[in-house]
Amino acid sequence: MLWWLLILTGQAEGALLPLEPYRTAPLAHAALAILKEQVSPSQSTLSVMELKRQDELRYSKEGDMMTSVLNGLGDSLAFRIYQKLPDEIPSSHVLFLVHCVESFGSLSFNFTGHQSTREYNFLILLTAHMSSRRSRLQALRTISRACVRFHTLNVILLSQKASGVVLTYGFRIYNENCDLNLNLELLDRYESGTFRKGLKERTFDRILRNLSGCPLKVSWYPLEPFVSFRGNPSDPEERAQIWRLTGIDGELIKLLAQIFNFRIQLEEPCDKCLSPDIKDGCSGCFDQMINQTSSILIGAMSGSHQHRENFSPTTSYYQSSLVFVLHMEPQWGAVAQLAAPFCLSVWAALVVSCVLVVLLLCATWRIREQGPADVSSHFLQVLTTLIGNPLVSWQLPRRWKTKVLYATWLLLALVLRVIYQGKLFDSFRQPFSKPLPGDISQLIERNYTLLGQEYLDFYPRNLTVLTRNGSKDRFDHIQAVGERERMTTTTLISSMSFYNRANWNTSRLVHIKEHILLYQLVIYLRRHSILKFAFDRKIKQLQSAGIVGYYVREFDKSQYGVSAVQYHEVSPLRLEIFCGLYYVSGIWLAAAVLAFILELLSLRIRWLRRYFE
Repeated sequence: MLWWLLILTGQAEGALLPLEPYRTAPLAHAALAILKEQVSPSQSTLSVMELKRQDELRYSKEGDMMTSVLNGLGDSLAFRIYQKLPDEIPSSHVLFLVHCVESFGSLSFNFTGHQSTREYNFLILLTAHMSSRRSRLQALRTISRACVRFHTLNVILLSQKASGVVLTYGFRIYNENCDLNLNLELLDRYESGTFRKGLKERTFDRILRNLSGCPLKVSWYPLEPFVSFRGNPSDPEERAQIWRLTGIDGELIKLLAQIFNFRIQLEEPCDKCLSPDIKDGCSGCFDQMINQTSSILIGAMSGSHQHRENFSPTTSYYQSSLVFVLHMEPQWGAVAQLAAPFCLSVWAALVVSCVLVVLLLCATWRIREQGPADVSSHFLQVLTTLIGNPLVSWQLPRRWKTKVLYATWLLLALVLRVIYQGKLFDSFRQPFSKPLPGDISQLIERNYTLLGQEYLDFYPRNLTVLTRNGSKDRFDHIQAVGERERMTTTTLISSMSFYNRANWNTSRLVHIKEHILLYQLVIYLRRHSILKFAFDRKIKQLQSAGIVGYYVREFDKSQYGVSAVQYHEVSPLRLEIFCGLYYVSGIWLAAAVLAFILELLSLRIRWLRRYFE
């Protein structure tokens, strides 16, 4: 009985003693430090996943680890703890507590739709006990390979040694040998409550800062002013000289290669084979990316293209309008525009009046001189006074009745000249071209044939002709057929402007007023490419710094043309508008010089003198 009392007394005293406070493990402290410095300032939600064998219960160590992390963060983050693993990664930052390495290696997530456009950051705590350094590294490599399979490189792995030191690991897939083997990298050590190195050494996005000079194959679609090549693009030796690659996209990819330290391995120029209806065995740019024979595709790629799900587009770095382009036929020539101020009836009345005046002068001469009249001389007098030039004194009439008629004629000629000059400037402001379609519906109504690389949803298929030719070839074809064929094509307004500037003396291409859409220009990468998010961040930085804008100004000057007048002012007349006037004036001046030379020659040539007399 006494023994039972002693036992019960000891148990009662033990029940009344306070619990020993839980001491947080160094692994939890290291995880808290990383979460507080890199996740809490920018994120509001943290997903937590616990990985163990299905047939084992939670170890107290693992449960205490999760409790320590949750208590340490407090209310700075909202937590989403998953007892059952989801099909998709729920958020951009995920904390994994890995007790069983095999469980992490067998994970499977769905990366379709918007999941493929999100960047993920994994903080992985390896809570399983590792007996040796070799087994620890093997476990970390297994976890790292699974992360690469998830297209995620922003990974920090934490593992605690028996001595309490927490090792911070990362991995790299690009090395100096460019063999793309996964290499573990010791980033930092956590001991005595602090990390040895600075924050920069253990950030999530450190991995793709340097690609160690490894080559990346770049496919390119030639389209000025975005991509062009100085030289022969079919020559491998010239393609190896990357300085020959130019244009907005070309300069941007060269700058990215310099920033990320990779070599550009330029492929031959390729076509955009977009439509399966083109049965010519075309192996274009998109096929090279889908078949993974190339890593990067440049050349005014669209971020909203119907085939974009086959690629990983970067963030947009520039935008240009997609428009319909057609040939503009002039409605009159440069000389014919000089006749535009007066209508046909006015010109007819003016000609009849001149003829009547000439007949009147001839009749007056016959009555006064009693001889045949010189019709050419009288016609020259009428024409001279009509255009405002003076007559010599002996040609002026002497009778007062004739002087009144002559003065009336001079006044009428003055009024006609003033009216003509006033209306001439109005005709100069009118366009040379005939009225063009203003929107897509008018193109369809007038049966314009679309020359394109694919069928469009907003244009009838029976009015579409498929071709694999690029923009320049289509421009040349539309220029060659002119207005009689009524052909149109789609292109970027920047490309059309560049073509018009390069062929300023022959090009007659214009675009209709209605734009199709605003084209967001991107760079295409392979599906689930690990380069996407690193490129996105750097392109945004280059945009903010004005470097992309500098390239745009350098190669696409049409977008930055400064108007000479404000919108409420009348646009000035350009000198090119007066080309017809210059042409006619040049003819008159040349005729006058020729007549002067002939008069000089008539002093020495007898038959020529008789002709002038």
